[in-house]
Amino acid sequence: MIFFVAIMLALFAGILAVILLDKRFARGAAALFASVALAIIIIMFFYYLTGRMVGYSESIPYISTFGISLQFYANEFSVPLSLLAGIVGLAAIIGGNPLQERAKASNSLILLFELAAIGLFASGNLFLFFIFWDVGIIAVFFMISCLGEGNNLNSAKVYLFYSLLASALLLFGILMIYFYTPIRSFNISTIEAGAQTIPLGVQEVIFVSLLIAFMIKMPVFPFHSWMQGAYSDASTQGSMLIGGVLSKFGAYGILLIFLMLPIARTYAPYILIIAIVSAFYAAFNGIRKDDLKRMAAFTSMAESAIILTGVTALGAFGLDGAMYGMVAFGLGISLMFLSIGSVEFMYGSKHLSTLRGIVKGAASTAYSFLFGVFAATGVPITAAFIADLLIFTGADKSFGVLGVVPLFSIIIVGAYLYYAINKSFFDTENSIEIVRYETGHWNPSYALLIFSILALGIVPALILGFR
Repeated sequence: MIFFVAIMLALFAGILAVILLDKRFARGAAALFASVALAIIIIMFFYYLTGRMVGYSESIPYISTFGISLQFYANEFSVPLSLLAGIVGLAAIIGGNPLQERAKASNSLILLFELAAIGLFASGNLFLFFIFWDVGIIAVFFMISCLGEGNNLNSAKVYLFYSLLASALLLFGILMIYFYTPIRSFNISTIEAGAQTIPLGVQEVIFVSLLIAFMIKMPVFPFHSWMQGAYSDASTQGSMLIGGVLSKFGAYGILLIFLMLPIARTYAPYILIIAIVSAFYAAFNGIRKDDLKRMAAFTSMAESAIILTGVTALGAFGLDGAMYGMVAFGLGISLMFLSIGSVEFMYGSKHLSTLRGIVKGAASTAYSFLFGVFAATGVPITAAFIADLLIFTGADKSFGVLGVVPLFSIIIVGAYLYYAINKSFFDTENSIEIVRYETGHWNPSYALLIFSILALGIVPALILGFR
């Protein structure tokens, strides 16, 4: 069976259905086709896990003159990341827009972004990677500009500027690779085999160009200026997809750099320093925020730095940890943003200084947010605990004590989040009144995300079995 083609056809059919059907059926149609896509991903996941899809690829000729084909690989990276995109996409459709405002636009954009994300993670060549990269950028831009709130138009412009800069650098790097490899090809496996013949000076130019492009998307200090506005002013669904999936475009891209370019390993210690600076910058900025979305945005940025630490560590522990971290942190931060969106919808505020006694009026949301914090900070039995354990074991092996330093940024973020939650969400003496309440609307999405986080935390072989 052609798995990736089937997934994309299901998502494309879903987009058409949402556009053509009456807006009353938009969410139902989107959820149906997203569920079909997720079911195919799960089947593929277990096929690969049981060894029945090792080396599996799909290829459809496209531009034969340049050796470009629609090529998708099922490997230890593409399948888990596709699963992440499928879970977060479905959770966003079901729980992210209770009033179904602009239902046709929001649901079609989620499906379009999910299609782009899965296409990017599974791309077998850099041409396809770039196409899906830009499709994802476009989908998120409209989620911010058309579906967002507050200063969303300005935030969308800043996001677009940084995204176009990243795209230009990415395209430049890809073309440099194409023209300087012995066998001109966009195929990733061909590039990996021949990249050592690229002159060192050219490799350095390619490396810096691609590194900056991917650091912008993660984001990593100092290329993060677009982040606060985009995360805060996007719709709840947009925030879930930006923090949970879009940031992994950059993380996965940096992982590809280290797999493709031999010179990347030379610069690993310097990138570790960037990761350390970024982790603590995010931690100390996050604890100063009163806006829950901005606080979660900096938490996501700190997690990106932890993933970057795992990539630079390389080896089995580092790469496994980075892979696990992308999935684990993506699920955790998506749960946090969904809970924050629910709180803002019910109480009319997302500011810690005004929120009190949330557990009294919306227990499922309060405890889901708390669990999201557990998942983001690596509490045992959550998936992030396995990721942190692998990443910092690998970093210690590669860099010694210096490799473990970023761990303390998560401790800082976690300590503040637990303090803030206890003071606001669980302070029932000064409870504020609910403005509007949707009984049980978010619970299926909470359940889907929490189940996924626990499953990957309790049974690590679900991801580690891919190596």
